[in-house]
Amino acid sequence: MKTLALVLMLASGTAGQSVAPSVAGSWTGQFEGRTFLRLELKSVNGSITGGMSIGDIEVDKQGALRSAKEAPRDLTPMVDFVDHGSSVAFARKDGDDTDHFELRLIDASHAELRFLLSNEDREALAADGVPAPKPIALTRQ
Repeated sequence: MKTLALVLMLASGTAGQSVAPSVAGSWTGQFEGRTFLRLELKSVNGSITGGMSIGDIEVDKQGALRSAKEAPRDLTPMVDFVDHGSSVAFARKDGDDTDHFELRLIDASHAELRFLLSNEDREALAADGVPAPKPIALTRQ
C-alpha cells in the first residue's frame, strides 16, 4: 500500500521536483533587435503561473518570422497550465479568442514556444494562404 501511495504521489508531481522550477523565469523572443515576445513564468506552491506579451507578427510561406513588432509593455495573464515534464502548455485570452501555446525547454537558457493550433485555426489560416507559424526561439533572461 505504501508503494502505491508513493507511485501516486510521483505521478501527480507532489513528490520530488516538478518541471515548474526549470521553466520559471523571464523569457524573451527577439527579431531584428526587437523584443517581440516576453514570457514571465513563476512557480508558486508547486503550480505554474505567469503572463505573456507578444507583438504582432507575420510569417513567410514556410511559417518562419518575416516581421515582428515590439511586445506591449503589459503582460496578459496565462491560464490552464499543463506540465508535460520537459514542456509546459498554457493558454492566453486574446479578446474573444483563446490562444494555446507550448514552451519546450532546450537547455537551461533556451526554449522554443510553439503555437498549438486547432484544426479550425489551421483551416482558417490555410484559407488565407498563411502557414502555421514555426516555433519561436526564446532565451532566458
